[in-house]
Amino acid sequence: MTDEEKVLSIDKDLTKMQMLDKWLRDLIFPGKINDFIQEIARSGDGVSEVRSVCFYTEEHQYIIKAIERFDGDKKSYLGCQVSSRKPRAGEDWTRGNDLPDGPFERKTWDSILNAIVCYEVVKLSQFQKPDEIPQDVA
Repeated sequence: MTDEEKVLSIDKDLTKMQMLDKWLRDLIFPGKINDFIQEIARSGDGVSEVRSVCFYTEEHQYIIKAIERFDGDKKSYLGCQVSSRKPRAGEDWTRGNDLPDGPFERKTWDSILNAIVCYEVVKLSQFQKPDEIPQDVA
């Protein structure tokens, strides 16, 4: 059995919420998860378990919602929402967006992480430092 197959077999033994905990720990590694991620809601009724966690960046708040359904009729769910932490100039409200969502699986988690990175990346300045200083300027 290859190392990848071992990891996949271990993941199959985890509940969806245990997988979420693992993904969150991997996201924060090597820090302590409770220093960066806050659990804001958790409930369960035997048919499903629902969790919401949130974390912050300088500009945004991200809320990840996970639903693990134990009934085979409905699929489990994973999704994310983002909202600005401060209003834009001239506005007295904050803006927000839905980020990717879908079935509770690694592909959805990766889509959420990619969207977060895309949301946080900033455009480069058009006035970047040149690789070389022209001779007539030096």
